[in-house]
Amino acid sequence: MSESVRDIDAVITWVDGNEPNHRKKWNQHKKENRNIDNELLTGRDKTRFINNGELKYCLSSIRKFAPWIRKIYVVTDDQIPEFVNEEFISEHNLSIIDHKTIFKSYEWALPTFNSRTLESMLWRIPDLSTHFIYFNDDFVLTKPLYPSDFFYKDQVVLRGGWKKVRNYGALRIKINEWVSAISKRALGITRSMNLLLQIKSAKLAGYDKRYFKSPHVPHPMRKKTISDFFAANPLLLNENIQYKFRNMDQFSAVYLANHLEIKNNNVIFDTENDFVMINGEMEIGMTFTSKLKKIINQDVSFLCIQGLESLTAEQQKELDLILSDLLGIKSIR
Repeated sequence: MSESVRDIDAVITWVDGNEPNHRKKWNQHKKENRNIDNELLTGRDKTRFINNGELKYCLSSIRKFAPWIRKIYVVTDDQIPEFVNEEFISEHNLSIIDHKTIFKSYEWALPTFNSRTLESMLWRIPDLSTHFIYFNDDFVLTKPLYPSDFFYKDQVVLRGGWKKVRNYGALRIKINEWVSAISKRALGITRSMNLLLQIKSAKLAGYDKRYFKSPHVPHPMRKKTISDFFAANPLLLNENIQYKFRNMDQFSAVYLANHLEIKNNNVIFDTENDFVMINGEMEIGMTFTSKLKKIINQDVSFLCIQGLESLTAEQQKELDLILSDLLGIKSIR
């Protein structure tokens, strides 16, 4: 096994949107940044910033099912998770990285409330390993995994499948925004433009007719791939990090990196349907029970929890008991 595979880090972006100082800052910049062209309305949803405790599941799952991870970096905005103390940091080999650290010399872009902006700067984490895995804070590993599940020698393992590029004209984007607003108001359901983001990022790498669609699972990345791209395209970096809230003019550094690796024949494709998503805004009894069974039986490797606060109290408790038992931690609910 090569040294690059031995040294793999995990990077997690997290914020506690419930914390008063962060909420005050969010409200201030929300007012100051009104009427920005092409801003995604769903990028301001409070659900994106609510702290439901998913981070503890995420961190515990990494150490339980991927103990070979060298170091875990949590990237946050002048905050420390309330359950994190010196003992927890030592046990999990954890490092808290402030936004100001990765935005050094780019402080003009702060504060930001935009994951796409943050993802463009993760490669600037000091001492970050050449190979790392990017996690959202609501990703949970659900069974033992190995370095080769993410990297084989220097190659990146990509999960997903090829899709035809569909054009998103102004009318279609506007309709999507209308549907998003109506769904949110009537049903509490948010919609995103993630497919457009993936397509835009693929085109930036030269893929105009098809793109590799990635699911909501942890993303293996090579630091050099994205750092080299931005070294050659500094203006694109500046343009991408200028938005404090999600904007349709942005691309994803994660999906861009995927397609750059594909372009360089440096990937292994894995099309296995090895994940499950629990979305509190859309779950019904039958589907929820079916997904819980997959987690209990370890039929899947990855879980993504979205809108946890929208699950019923009973569903939240049931999910918590299952994950606490699976991960060997105390119940957090």
